[in-house]
Amino acid sequence: MMIEKGFLPDEATFLSILSVCSNMGLVEEGKKHFESMSKVYGITPTLEHYACVVNILSRAGQFDEVEAFIKEQKLSTHALIWETVLGACKLHGNLDLGETAARKLFELQPKEDSAYIFLSNIFASKGRWDDVQKIRVLMSEEGIKKEPGCSWVGVDGQVHVFVSQDGSHPKTEQIYAKLQDLKQRLSFSGYIPKTENVLHNISSREKIEHLWHHSERLALGLALISASPGMPIRIFKNLRICEDCHEVMKVISYVTSREIVIRDFKRFHHFKLGSCSCQDSW
Repeated sequence: MMIEKGFLPDEATFLSILSVCSNMGLVEEGKKHFESMSKVYGITPTLEHYACVVNILSRAGQFDEVEAFIKEQKLSTHALIWETVLGACKLHGNLDLGETAARKLFELQPKEDSAYIFLSNIFASKGRWDDVQKIRVLMSEEGIKKEPGCSWVGVDGQVHVFVSQDGSHPKTEQIYAKLQDLKQRLSFSGYIPKTENVLHNISSREKIEHLWHHSERLALGLALISASPGMPIRIFKNLRICEDCHEVMKVISYVTSREIVIRDFKRFHHFKLGSCSCQDSW
């Protein structure tokens, strides 16, 4: 429509298009638009455009093509590229390339905690607890501390902040009771906890309990016992929402007929009637 009305796309236009292709898994369409930038419109791609292409390929699991693209475009010195690769490796459980990406990030930005945490999470998902411990020791030696995850929600004009497994809120007993009720309702709906999202060497039962007390669920529990029925619930989180909490929010939005909006550090998630606006891609 822009072109039909005489407006040529610019760098920002293509960044939006490539981001959408990445979120929707449109690999071939994304590659086509990227190539048209320089060949059709004479636009030189920026690092952000290259990162979008890396994200498109890596989220689709096309890691051989990712490595070839990074080498061909000489992108190996850019932290943004390896952050993108590492995130996709965690998504797909690609340990070999994930470890390579993390080591690159250790060199490029040694004081950033994200690479250490992502690699530790990949090791944990594979049950390699000795390697998890090595990463923790390395972080300690480098003086790197993990940013604690937290969620917050506004109720009656007051902001309430929660961390995982929090028991400090005055209404903790009611919150936990509400979550226990939801847990029973969800079990009848076919929900199966994704215990692989709990990156601790504990029993399956403990992992399930751990999941139910993630910070965003505690915030949700407070909102549900406090907010007026039918009112949308808005929660903020400083880290990425985990896959199990994402699934739980979808199911809860269906069984309670409530709209739930969560803003994590990646994007807004609008849960309504059992689905999310991100279409399970974030």
